[in-house]
Amino acid sequence: MHGNFRRRIDDVREKWNDSFDAQPVSLSGAAQIELSGNREAVVDGCQGILQYEDTVIRVSTGRLIVRFTGSGLCIRTMQQNQILICGTIVSVDFTS
Repeated sequence: MHGNFRRRIDDVREKWNDSFDAQPVSLSGAAQIELSGNREAVVDGCQGILQYEDTVIRVSTGRLIVRFTGSGLCIRTMQQNQILICGTIVSVDFTS
């Protein structure tokens, strides 16, 4: 019984890990935002920076404007249409 239970746990763990290995699917050119806890955000599809302060960063993604609020916010890297926002992120809001 113990070996059978262990195999089931390993099967569940493998399926869980496989589900997170899948690449995100872009929905009709929509921007993708990936959060790492509340300390980093990667925005793919960024088309411009509208506001840049240490408590608020607003970016345009075409159809939407995304506002990050928090403290100590900064843009660590920018390349092509991707930015990396760091700091303590308290909220993420979307407007059109």
